[in-house]
Parts: sequence; C-alpha cells; structure tokens
Amino acid sequence: MITQMVLPQVSITSAEVKLLSWLKKPGDSVKRGEPVVEVETEKANVEIESYVDGYFRVANFPEGASVPIDAVIAILSTTLNENIEDLPIIAEGSKPNLETPAPSNKPILASGIGKNDRIDISPVAKKLAEEKHIDIYTITGSGPGGRIVRSDVEEAIQSREMASGSEEKEGFPTIPASTPSAMRNAIAQRTTLSKATIPHYYVSIDIDMQVALALVGKLKKIAIERKIEAPTLTDVIIWASGQILPKYPLLHGSWSDKGPVINPDINIGIVVGLEDGLIVPVVHQVDTMNLLTLAEITRDLKQKAKEGGLSNLDLAGGTFTISNLGMFGINSFIAVINPPESAILALGATIKRTIVNNNDEIIIRPIMTATLSVDHRVVDGIMAAKFLNSFKETLEEPSLLLIDL
Repeated sequence: MITQMVLPQVSITSAEVKLLSWLKKPGDSVKRGEPVVEVETEKANVEIESYVDGYFRVANFPEGASVPIDAVIAILSTTLNENIEDLPIIAEGSKPNLETPAPSNKPILASGIGKNDRIDISPVAKKLAEEKHIDIYTITGSGPGGRIVRSDVEEAIQSREMASGSEEKEGFPTIPASTPSAMRNAIAQRTTLSKATIPHYYVSIDIDMQVALALVGKLKKIAIERKIEAPTLTDVIIWASGQILPKYPLLHGSWSDKGPVINPDINIGIVVGLEDGLIVPVVHQVDTMNLLTLAEITRDLKQKAKEGGLSNLDLAGGTFTISNLGMFGINSFIAVINPPESAILALGATIKRTIVNNNDEIIIRPIMTATLSVDHRVVDGIMAAKFLNSFKETLEEPSLLLIDL
C-alpha cells in the first residue's frame, strides 16, 4: 500500500514551515511513530513522525525548502517492491487520502508551479506583500520551483527600507527596522489575537509562601538521598494548580461559537523565555502525577525548549498556562491569555514583607503575589476569586501539601 505523508498543522500562526533535514533516506525502513523529517516553525524545531509502518521511498521537498501546511512531503510504501510511479499531483492546501490504493512513483508537487503563467507565491507571502505594498513581479522566489515564500517578501521589504534609510521624514532621519524573527512575528500575532478577541479581567492575591518554601527545602534533602534533581518552587506551584483546577473546570476550558467548552484534561503550559522570545511547552494531565514525576517532566521540557528540540506534542493541548517572572525580581504583573485558553496565572517574586497576623502582631513573611488573567466570556469574577483562594489555601496549609512522592 502506498502512503502519502502529509505535513500536519505544526504551526498555528503560519501557513508554511522550513524543512530542516530528512531523518530517513529512500529505502530506509520506517516504524509508526518514528521521526522522518525535522521542520522549523516560528517557535521551535519539530520532528514529524510517520503514522504507518513501511519504507521511505520519495522526499518531495529538499532540505531548506519552505513547505506549506497540508502538503504531501513524502511517499512511503508497505514494501520496497511496490511501484510508486504516476501518483496524481496534489495541489497546495488540499488534504489527500493518506492511503491510496493506486501505486505511483513521481514526486508530488506542493503546488501547480507556473500553470497559466501564474505567479507562484505562498498565501502568507502574498498577504505580507499586499500589506507592505510590495510588487511580487519584482521578487525572485527561493522556494521549490521558484516559488515566492515569506522570507523572499521580507527581504524585499528590508531592501526597500534600507534604500530609503537616508531619507528624512518631518525633519528626522528614518532608521531601517530589522526584520522580526519568526518567533517574534508569532508572538505579535498571538498576543494581538488574544487582546482583540478575549475580554480580559484580572484578579490578584498575596500568598504566604513559608510552608511551600519549607517543603522545597525538605524535597532537596529527599532528592539528595535518592540522587535525583530536586523539585523547584515553580514545580510545587504547577502541581498545586493541577490539584485545584478539577474543581474549577471552566478555568481550563475555552470559548466557542456555541458557548463555553470544558476540556477534560488538565494540561498546564509553562512559559519559557528564550533569547528571541518565549515558548510555552505543555505538561499533560498534571492532576494525575506526583510532584517528583512532574518536576522531571518540567526540567526535560525546559531543556528541550532552550535547545530547540520540542516536539509537536510538547507544544500542543494546553488548557491553562502559568507564567513566572519572580526569578527576575518582578513583584507582580498581568499576563496575556494564550488563545484558546480561558485563563493564565502570573507569578511574581517571593519577597519578605511585614504583615499583620490574626493576633494583630506584626510579623515578617515571604509573600508572593499571584495574578489571574481571565476570559470574562467563560469565567465570572466570583469563580476566579474562589480559585485564587483555593490556590492560596493549598500553598499555605501544610496538610494540603502532603504529597505522595
């Protein structure tokens, strides 16, 4: 049986990705779930896995090419004896049957290049050219078959800006702007979408972190005895959130045209800062795991994020996000919701403050401010306040932090 391998929706903000390297060559055997090709999205490098067992036969795109989402990128077959000639050409953006009984062997083109003298340009590149008033007939494409891709249009924009850089406008010299990275463009699109479509509101609470910090200290001793890495305070916070969120299902839900939608799993995204932006890997089913397991997963995700090795699964399926700027000395901040989620929790630094206890005594305690950004279409203020109070109670009460390690 012949299988046409389609590039999945690995990017939610771009219609195409860059093909970095083929991990298989023609004739190699392939197992279901085994990586076949590595691509670069605006946020990370992602390995695309085979969904069948068989043999790798044809690569339809060279390394370095820009590949549209849903394009057929490779041909696989059950055996090496199957004839793969004369496969039908698959138009860009179409979704062919993944398994075709008819054998064939010609590489499948991503688009009908040069048909009817049409300028072959990707949808993203065309939109950008229209927005920036770039004449596409003056651009030489660098994609497969001379196809114009986003990077070609960006180069044309940069060249125009540099050419006019010496001109003055209203008495001030103009300064050519650098072309933003793919990650910065993705952040711009996502945050604009969030603020434009989600009615945010914000609630904050101060939490006494003395009990949680004491727990982290005990865990360090246990970790030394077991010769493992100790959970961090952020791990404790993620774990605590996972225990509380099942009681507030709308906070890990989303909004749809038919109203609120509740996601069955507690998948918590953790914001990781990189040199040119940020990325949000996801810890899946947090409510089902113990703290030591969670800590091991978060360390692995953060390391892969810094090395650009996150998989599509690592970035997909988030239902709630946590962003922590406490390590940078930030007292408090408000975060932008990550669509289509309904909330994001922003954590500030744990700072010693003087407070008045229930006995009217002035004492010093390590206090952290947590701010919840919420989609008002899904969650009302009372529910958000109840969640934060449960979150505070869990971190402050020793009996609620008794964890099965």
